[in-house]
Amino acid sequence: MVPSRACCQTRVRRAAGLGSGYAWRVLVRLVAQFGYIAITGLLVAAGMGAPVPEELIQLTAGYLARRGVLLLGPAIVAAYLGIVAGDFLFFRFAQAHGPKLLASRKVSRVLTPARQAMLERHFARHAFLTIVVARHTSGLRLAAYALAATHGVRPVTFLLADAISAMLSVPLVVSLGYLFAAHIETVRRRVNQFELALALAVIAVAAAVVLVKWWRGRARPGEAGATRDR
Repeated sequence: MVPSRACCQTRVRRAAGLGSGYAWRVLVRLVAQFGYIAITGLLVAAGMGAPVPEELIQLTAGYLARRGVLLLGPAIVAAYLGIVAGDFLFFRFAQAHGPKLLASRKVSRVLTPARQAMLERHFARHAFLTIVVARHTSGLRLAAYALAATHGVRPVTFLLADAISAMLSVPLVVSLGYLFAAHIETVRRRVNQFELALALAVIAVAAAVVLVKWWRGRARPGEAGATRDR
C-alpha cells in the first residue's frame, strides 16, 4: 500500500533528523519530496559528471524505503535507470567531445599515461569486461568511459556491459540502505568497502572468463593436430 502524503511528511521529518550533515539532510528531503524522479534525475546528473555521490543517493533511496516514504522495488528501478541513463549519456557526450574531455583537468588528473595505456590494452582485448569492471571503480569510472568512447567501443557494447554491471551493484547498495537503516551512518562510511569488494568479485569473474577463453584457445590447435594425424 502506498503511504499517504501526511504520513510521508511525518516520516520525512523523522528521517531527515537521523542523518548528520547538511548535505545528507538536504538529500533526504529532496528525495522524499520528489520521490523516484529525484532518484533518477540525481543519478543521471552524477553519471554526467556532476559532484553528486552515486552511492549516497542509492543508500538514501533504500533508507527512505525502510522508513516507509518510498517503496523498495520502484526505488531500485529508479536508481538503476538513472545510473544506466547517466552513464550512456556521458558515453555519447564523450564520443562527440572525446579529445577535449580527455584533456580536461578532471579526467587527466586520474588518467595517467600508465593507466591510459593499461585501459587501452584492455579495451583492445576485452572491451565488454573492462567496462563491467570500470563501473565499480568510482575514481576511474568517468575517465575509463571517456577513453572507451574515443577508442572505438560500440554504443551497444557499452550499454549492455554497463547495464549488466549496474544490475550487480544497484540492488545491493539500495538494499544496504534498506536493511541497515538504523545504522545508516556506519553504512555510509563503509559503502566504499562494499563497492571495492564487489569490484574485486567482478574482476575475479572477469579473470576466470579470460582464463577459460585462453585455455580453450590453447587446446584447439592440439585438437586440430590430433585430427590431422588421424
